[in-house]
Amino acid sequence: MAKADLHLHTDFSDGLHSPRQVVQAASKAGLQIIAVTDHDTLEGARRAKEYAFRRPDLNVQVVVGEEVSTLNGHVIGIFLKEFVPPRLTANRTVDLIHQQGGIAILAHPFHIYTGKDSEHPKAVEMLADIPFDGIETINHGDALSFWSNRKALRIMERHKLAAVGCSDAHNARFIGMGHTEFDGDTSEDLRAALLSRRTKAVYHRSWKMTDILVHLKDAAPVLNRYSKKAALI
Repeated sequence: MAKADLHLHTDFSDGLHSPRQVVQAASKAGLQIIAVTDHDTLEGARRAKEYAFRRPDLNVQVVVGEEVSTLNGHVIGIFLKEFVPPRLTANRTVDLIHQQGGIAILAHPFHIYTGKDSEHPKAVEMLADIPFDGIETINHGDALSFWSNRKALRIMERHKLAAVGCSDAHNARFIGMGHTEFDGDTSEDLRAALLSRRTKAVYHRSWKMTDILVHLKDAAPVLNRYSKKAALI
């Protein structure tokens, strides 16, 4: 089965590493496909895709994605052709993703920070009314994510969504720690597997103490840099 990490970041949003470094790290991690999903921008994903195209020796396909900041929380769109604007409802965001042939995934629905506006409900609370294709049942974004992933797994089974495993890596060190397995080896095989709900969310490995220390060291300056950048938009 092929391996894909469908939620990771570059320095075009709040990631630490460049699109080039992300592709190189994905290759070292043994991933066949990655979706670069920077917050509210496609630029990092497009550059990663261009670099991967120039480096076929790395054997990594890049899918253009975006982690969209909706009023109801973060929504991941992959297989995107056009930018999806932030600050819309999750329902409208999913509609815009589908209009361009993309796949809509609900990101980390039970994590402490889901990215929702304080005056609006969480997307997971309206799941029956929003046509998501998949849900992150493994998000490896922090060491305490295991409890929220368990809740997401129950929701996935109830609503018959595709299981999606992701690293949510902001540091190239963590790429592939959570990933999605599927039959095939191309991005179109991945699309078909997601739409037919034939994917498997997998933990590559659990957090080690050294990982936690690196993660904590990374968090403060990255969040500070991203908040300043967001204030300028």
